Amino acid sequence: MSSVQVFADQWYCIDSVSFGGNVRTKEQFLLRELGFKRNECVSEVELPQLLELARQRLQNTALYNFVSVDTFNVDGRNTVVFNMEERFPVMPKPNLEFADRNFNVWWAEQNHKLDRLNIGLALLHQNMRGRRETIGVEVQHGYTPKLAISYDVPFLDKQQRQGIGAAISVLQNKELAYTTIGNKLRFKRFEQAYALRQMEASVWYSYRPAFNTTHFMTLSWSNIGIHDSVALLYNSDYLGKGRRSLSMFGLQYKLQYNAVDNWNYPLVGQRLISRLGIQMVQDYGLMPSAYLQADWYRRLATNTYAGVIFRGRKVWAKNMPYILQKNMGYDYDEMRGYEYYVMDGNLFALLRGNLKYRIMHHRFSLPVRYFHHVPLSVFVKAYADGGYAYQKAAGANFLNNQLLYSYGIGIDIVTLYDIRIRIEYTFNKQGQSDLYLHKSGE
Repeated sequence: MSSVQVFADQWYCIDSVSFGGNVRTKEQFLLRELGFKRNECVSEVELPQLLELARQRLQNTALYNFVSVDTFNVDGRNTVVFNMEERFPVMPKPNLEFADRNFNVWWAEQNHKLDRLNIGLALLHQNMRGRRETIGVEVQHGYTPKLAISYDVPFLDKQQRQGIGAAISVLQNKELAYTTIGNKLRFKRFEQAYALRQMEASVWYSYRPAFNTTHFMTLSWSNIGIHDSVALLYNSDYLGKGRRSLSMFGLQYKLQYNAVDNWNYPLVGQRLISRLGIQMVQDYGLMPSAYLQADWYRRLATNTYAGVIFRGRKVWAKNMPYILQKNMGYDYDEMRGYEYYVMDGNLFALLRGNLKYRIMHHRFSLPVRYFHHVPLSVFVKAYADGGYAYQKAAGANFLNNQLLYSYGIGIDIVTLYDIRIRIEYTFNKQGQSDLYLHKSGE
């Protein structure tokens, strides 16, 4: 009798699991995320941590605004209950974005011209047939007219490990950045014809043996065409060797390990993203490349967090057309304090450090379906960046081939539907300082 009592005190046996508030997603796809099964016994000491991890995993599916977890005992049976607030299943995303790399470039250097905005609508269904299949359609008008379609099936097999997907996009533009001088892009616009046309298509296979780890294999094709004047008068090396069009095939392997608490805005955990690829470029042959991102996040004290992010890229090629030389300063590979600049080439390394303190974490209630609870978190932060970008023939690009650094203070605002806003005041090595606004994570 005493031995049975010791067992009951030390172990918690999960007799059933239920999901409250879930309307669309099939139950087997939610059970896949939990890390435990029905009729499984777990240590009572580890139970709170196990349930919180399962809650985070369901939250990170991006299917729910909020997920909470609780346990009940009814008639001697232990039940784990997850209560969910579903997101809007078909998310219409009105798209008003800058044609330039960030808000500051559009506002200060391009004089916030309205003709440099893109206006569009993207429809994203994140949970087709309740199987977490995703289909997206994007139509865009303005500076860069665009049409894009994608379809992703993350789980093909009964074990929910293998998936496939495909995407295709077509865009065109009457203006393009034809070269880089002084680490700043120079533009040429054509009113009567398009400066650039681009088509891309890709298919991929994914394998997810564990919750945190996913492998991807992607086969891609792209074709780029430019206005004759770009190749003849402005930059004959834009597509290389005076070409007006260029075709490329690519094969890429990607490993993603994501063990952070919140995929949208991580505060605790580790993340690793690595890519190995080889691209066959018309008239240039094979170009192998490697990319690495490694993140580390820690909670230091109540509401106090630290994070370090490393990103690096290397392309093995003696010669590359200008369009493939995008290096540091684009998309997420941007160094704070150098938002007005780009560093082209075939190699870069970037290190970011953050110290954050959460000054607000609140939920507002609204009488609107899918918006019943609107979270708002505000962080103040101090940060520092270091970076290096190599370019064999840097010429007037004075920021290449030297160690750069920057530091500053800022505010991060995080709210519903993965919306993030960063307001940062940064000083850089060149003695420049400015206030920068970003609508994306780091």
